[in-house]
Amino acid sequence: MRSLVFLILTNLASGAPDTVLKPFFDKHCAECHDGEVKKGGLDLSALHWKPEERKNLDAWEKIYDRVTKGEMPPAKKERPETKAQGAFLASLQKPLHEFNQQQQATAGRTVLRRLNRTEYENTVHDLLGIDVPLKHILPEDSIMHGFDTVAEGLRFSQLQIEKYLEAADAALDAAIVLTQKPEPMKKRFSYKDEEGIRKNLDTPAGTITDKNNPNSAHRVMFRELPDAVIMFTTADYLVGLKQCRLPSPGTYKIKLSGYAVQSQGQPVALMIYSNNYREKQLLAYCDLPPDQPREFEFTANLTNEHIVINAEGIGHDKSGKNVHGIGAKDFTGTGIAMQWVEVEGPLITTWPPPSLKLAMGDVPLSTLPPFKRKDRNGKSIGFEFAPTDAKAALSTGLTQFATRAFRRPLEPGETDRFVKLATDSLDAGQTFENAMRVGLRALMTAPQFLLFEERPGKLDDFALASRLAYFLWSTMPDAELIQLATAKKLTQPATLRAQVERLLKSDKAKAFTKNFVGQWLDMRGIDATSPDKRLYPEFDMLLQISMVSETEAFFNEVLSKNLPVSSFIDSDFAMLNRRLAEHYEIEGVSNEQFRRVALTPDSPRGGVLTQASVLKVTANGTVTSPVLRGAWVLKRLLNQPPAPPPPSVGSIEPDTRGTTTIREQLAKHRDSESCAGCHQNIDPPGFALESFDVIGGWRETYRSQDKGTNTKRKLNGQNVWQYKEGLPVDASGELPDGRTFTGIKDFKKLLISQQDQVLNALASKLMIYGTGAGIQFADRAAIETVVKQTKADGGGLRSLVHAVVASPVFLSK
Repeated sequence: MRSLVFLILTNLASGAPDTVLKPFFDKHCAECHDGEVKKGGLDLSALHWKPEERKNLDAWEKIYDRVTKGEMPPAKKERPETKAQGAFLASLQKPLHEFNQQQQATAGRTVLRRLNRTEYENTVHDLLGIDVPLKHILPEDSIMHGFDTVAEGLRFSQLQIEKYLEAADAALDAAIVLTQKPEPMKKRFSYKDEEGIRKNLDTPAGTITDKNNPNSAHRVMFRELPDAVIMFTTADYLVGLKQCRLPSPGTYKIKLSGYAVQSQGQPVALMIYSNNYREKQLLAYCDLPPDQPREFEFTANLTNEHIVINAEGIGHDKSGKNVHGIGAKDFTGTGIAMQWVEVEGPLITTWPPPSLKLAMGDVPLSTLPPFKRKDRNGKSIGFEFAPTDAKAALSTGLTQFATRAFRRPLEPGETDRFVKLATDSLDAGQTFENAMRVGLRALMTAPQFLLFEERPGKLDDFALASRLAYFLWSTMPDAELIQLATAKKLTQPATLRAQVERLLKSDKAKAFTKNFVGQWLDMRGIDATSPDKRLYPEFDMLLQISMVSETEAFFNEVLSKNLPVSSFIDSDFAMLNRRLAEHYEIEGVSNEQFRRVALTPDSPRGGVLTQASVLKVTANGTVTSPVLRGAWVLKRLLNQPPAPPPPSVGSIEPDTRGTTTIREQLAKHRDSESCAGCHQNIDPPGFALESFDVIGGWRETYRSQDKGTNTKRKLNGQNVWQYKEGLPVDASGELPDGRTFTGIKDFKKLLISQQDQVLNALASKLMIYGTGAGIQFADRAAIETVVKQTKADGGGLRSLVHAVVASPVFLSK
């Protein structure tokens, strides 16, 4: 047989066959990967060295990786000697590294990338001092390498430009406010004054609403008290505060007082929504204590919505009957007593708002007398622009805006074309305001605004300021970063480290937690499934909200305290509020606030694997799948995403009848040789998590709709009848290396032995998210250096972030 190595390596960087690679390939690879067998679809005899082709380079890197991990040659074949394998990898690593390095030197790691829609919204908000939602206007961004910050997924299209123009118009409408100052309101409302409730009140005397129909009392869902109205319904059309009319859009302070009634001594979760009759948005939530009034206060941005008060777990009594069939007078189930709701706002400090100056510059305003005021969109215009020199004001205003929007000093003449657009509009008879809008729209759709300006090689101070700000804040650099960049001090290691600390301590760093964790741990997929209410009647929206909040609070705790990255595998604490603690059957946690809670040594919780959010996004809403969960662990924590299944392999259908377990179904699935190889890596982590159901609750048996025994559990004081206790759970398993575990606690101990790999994986994820490019072969050594530096500094998450930012990979295009 012709030498495979000769065919493969004649075009390597050395230009000649490699004496180290040749015997290795011939001895360990030729039998399965020649032109006849082509096992796994790989024909080495047809694989030449053409790394400039993406597929070819990927194939070579895959060969390197599979030999490095010991996956090739297969376990049943003769194992290569350690020295021979090391020599092989070193010989292949050299040309791969050199080729990739040369590529990066020419074009950089990161191709030209634009702001994603979250970054766009945040940037426009900071530019104009507004908070109107914008990202919903823009098309969804594509995910590459797990993140929406990666340049390969951030392409332009005609639709994209059209939507940017639409978003710019919406932003400018919110910023350029020339109306008279709204008259603020501060008013306390009682639900006794709500017309819909007034008609349905069941008074203490038992008044019947419809005097001509004695049976109408059974439809009454409210009970009147001297100081409150008790609500036994969650129907939005009945519990909306329709009497509250907002004077104008803005920020409002909302304060309320209420308590739980007939709740068996337990608090009740109160949810406060805004509703504009098209969609409902959660504003805040709190726990109402039993029989003891609590005042709760928060601020929210509102437009023309009305406020809706709702609660979880009310409207049914212990027997399962709802208030509709009983009437509020005789109903014994849980309700909420609302005493009052106070609304104050809009909260205004200056008028016109600061957004006007941020958009238009220092253009003088004149106050219109009453007889000259005009209406715009139903609002009376109270001011108009009065520039002494309109064209000069256009030029000055647009130049100032561009300097901030482009996030760097302007080049000579760079704004000339934008100013010309505005002045041409002025010459064509447009008002000063409309002419300025033309220029601003052009700036807000300019490449200098929408794109990151990075040149091959080391980033200059301004490019670094942007990369750092978008990494940790998901928005534009602030004045301090720009000042340091102007002074060319930002690239100094001590200054850079100090700025990372400042940014992490800022309230804006919440964006880092939300956007990085949301994608790294797949929190954005929390809405992808809806748990079957027959199998999981305890699931509610507050639990889902608390799930994601727990994961974000946990990440923040590890980051702020610089706890070891191994905490993501296991920890002796959890971040809990009352609702989640009840779900986890952990006592002693009260109210809606998240706090650090010490876990007992026998607790299965700790780390992210056992958090309800992770367990929900890795299930389908009906049953759990070790395959989904195992693949999640490999991909998210170990950075070893499994290969997709062969096209001919079917999926495993869930069995909700309770006749077979998922383990039994997978055992048959693995009978196929093409499946077994992957599943020996995928299934064990999934099996370890089988003691947790689709919403993250602990279980010892599977829930079933048909087979099994009646459960003894209770929900809101009622016996649960919706499901049965089915077959027992088996959470044991065996890793590919032969180590075994009996459950999640054993498995986490085994996973801790791979904590260096978890640290490497997280370093790679942070680097991808922060630089906008996937990890290339030449980056691997830098990632290893980041890991070593982090370990030397104690292995903490905050230390890891610092090491990532200080890396040459982060500091270069």
